[in-house]
Amino acid sequence: MPLKLLVDAHTFDENHQGIRTFLKGIYGTDAVNSSNNLMIYLASHNIDNLKKEFKDQSNFKFIKLKFRNKYIRLLYELPKIIAEHSFDYIHFNYYLPFFLNRKCKYIVTIHDVLFIDFPKYFPVKYRLINSFLFKRSARKADFLTTVSKYSADRIKENFNLGNKKITVLPNAIGESFKVLRNKRDDRDYIKKKYGIDEFIIYVSRIELRKNHFRLIKAYQKLKLWQNNIHLVLIGKRSFKDNKLDCLIEEVNSESKGGVIEFNNVSNDELVVFYNAARLAIFPSLCEGFGIPPIESGALQTPTICSNSSAMKDFSFFEDNLFDARDEKNIRLKIKEVIKRENDTVFLKKVSDKIREKYNWENTANRLLNLILNDK
Repeated sequence: MPLKLLVDAHTFDENHQGIRTFLKGIYGTDAVNSSNNLMIYLASHNIDNLKKEFKDQSNFKFIKLKFRNKYIRLLYELPKIIAEHSFDYIHFNYYLPFFLNRKCKYIVTIHDVLFIDFPKYFPVKYRLINSFLFKRSARKADFLTTVSKYSADRIKENFNLGNKKITVLPNAIGESFKVLRNKRDDRDYIKKKYGIDEFIIYVSRIELRKNHFRLIKAYQKLKLWQNNIHLVLIGKRSFKDNKLDCLIEEVNSESKGGVIEFNNVSNDELVVFYNAARLAIFPSLCEGFGIPPIESGALQTPTICSNSSAMKDFSFFEDNLFDARDEKNIRLKIKEVIKRENDTVFLKKVSDKIREKYNWENTANRLLNLILNDK
C-alpha cells in the first residue's frame, strides 16, 4: 500500500514565487509521478489551477482549502485535514501547523533565514514573528530541508540545532531552460514586440536587498544608452521605494527611457528575454539560493553574479562573480563583459555545469530517498 504524502500547496493560489517554483519543480518530475510507493495529496484553495499544473500525474489527489488566511489554515484547517486522512508524511514550507499530529511525520523546507543575518533589509514585525515560527518549525520537524548548503549552515547556527540533520534539496532549472534557442530569432522577437534592441537584464523582485539602486547607478555612470543598450528589470515591487523611483526617473530623463520595467512576464517570454539579452546580471546582496543566474547561464547568455551568501556556490561563473556591495565594482564588471567578445567555449562550459548540478529530477530523488528510506 503506497504511503500518503500531503503537500501544503496554497502558494499556487498566489503570484509566482520561489516556493511555487520549488514545489512545481520537485512534484512535477517523472521521479515523483512514476513512484508506486507514494500517493501525493496537494492542498490549495484553487484546485482547478493545481490540476492544470500537475496534469496527467496518476498518483496525485487534490484537497480544496476553504480558508486563505495563513493563521486559520495553520491553527484549524490543516490539522483537521491531517486528522481526517491519516497521512504518513506532510510537507510544509517554513511554517508548521500550530497543533501537530504525531501519527504522521513532518517535512519542513526553510529556504533561508536572511532576515536574521541581514536584518536591515526586513521589517521588524516580520523578523520577530518569523524568528519564533521558523525556529519552532526547524526544531519540531521530523525532516528539516533547505535549498543550499549556505542556508543549511545558517539555519543550524541561528537556531542552535546541534547535530540535527538538514537535507539540502537544491533549486534547479525548468525544462524550458534546457533547450538552446536561436538568439537572433529571440532578439528579433523582443525588438518587434517591445521595441528593445540590445539590453542588460535583471530578473528579481524589487526590494532593498536585491540592490537595484546600485545597478541603476552603474548603468547611469556608464551611459550605456549611448550605445543603444537598455536596462530591463523584470519583477514585481515588494514595497514603495521613493529613492529608487527618483533615480529611475532621473536616468530615464537623461536616457530617454533607458530603464524599462516589466512586473508580470510569463515563463515562456522570460526565457526569450534571457536568451535575447546582451548580458544577464544578478547583483543581489543576499540570497538563500538565487535562481535567475543559473537560468540565464543555462541558456548560454553571458551572466555576471554577486559572490555573496548562497551565490558563492556558483563558482562555475569564475571571474564573472563580483562584489555587489561596491557600485564601482558592478560598473567595472559590466563594462568588462560588455566589451569582451563572447567566449562560446566558456559559456557552454557554464551551461553544462548548471544542467548537471541543478536538475529537478535529482532534487526530487533526494526527497523520495528521505521518505522511502525512513525507518
